[in-house]
Amino acid sequence: MKTKINDIFFIFLLFVVIVIGCKKGDNQKFTDTPIIESYLEPDSFLNITITRQIPFSTDVDYSPDDINNLSVKILYNNSTHILTPIGNGKYVDSTLVVKEGDNYNLSFTYNSKNVSAYTYIPSKPVNIVQSETVIKIERMDSTSGPPSLGTMPDPVTITWDNTDASYYLVIVENMEPTLDPIRDFGDKTPPGNMFRKSPTNSSSEEIRAMDFQYYGTHRVILFHVLPDYAALYEQNSTSSQNLTNPSSSIVNGYGIFTGLNSDTLYIEVSEP
Repeated sequence: MKTKINDIFFIFLLFVVIVIGCKKGDNQKFTDTPIIESYLEPDSFLNITITRQIPFSTDVDYSPDDINNLSVKILYNNSTHILTPIGNGKYVDSTLVVKEGDNYNLSFTYNSKNVSAYTYIPSKPVNIVQSETVIKIERMDSTSGPPSLGTMPDPVTITWDNTDASYYLVIVENMEPTLDPIRDFGDKTPPGNMFRKSPTNSSSEEIRAMDFQYYGTHRVILFHVLPDYAALYEQNSTSSQNLTNPSSSIVNGYGIFTGLNSDTLYIEVSEP
């Protein structure tokens, strides 16, 4: 099944809107710098979102540039493509299909500065093996309480080749149209149907029984990601007092312009 980035990746990777602190009347501390958001996956159209920063103060000077009418260019295979604006800061090129191993260079002018970024599409994960395809977990309610350690199944181990210590990310999504909870959530808001692991540069990941919240079929998506995404994950608590740019490829802008690739496994979670 082809991974739908808009439905899966963005849900877990909601971009941290960078907020710049500036005191009212102290406009020189705020520079209207664009924020770029783009995750490029093979077989998808090239798409980019450009937004403005949100300052703490309303007394700031914005660039006169129209965020929905920029001349956004992609240099690909020595050919320049001008992306089409479709509103809300989104730009696409429906003729440019992303491919594994290809390089993409982004450029546009904003606030009288040349903004640029580059990325490439990493290889698809190879030699993926999962230790189990079915995991059985006892149902837990307010009367039964948590199961004893001896009754919990072993973690599901996912392994893959990683000879160059690249970064990988595991996302697990419940595929059932109606969610069947494993445990009683009480008055708490039920969790979503997906969870993720932290990026790793190892060649394995464990998914514990307690990670699963619902019964049913789950797809396990192993993403091969680039170091700039790993940096974004690690710095997602960046505050206005400690603003850093996780992507070293972006010049005169903030955000993420990165490539990724993935493969999918399946795990069935059921009652004993």
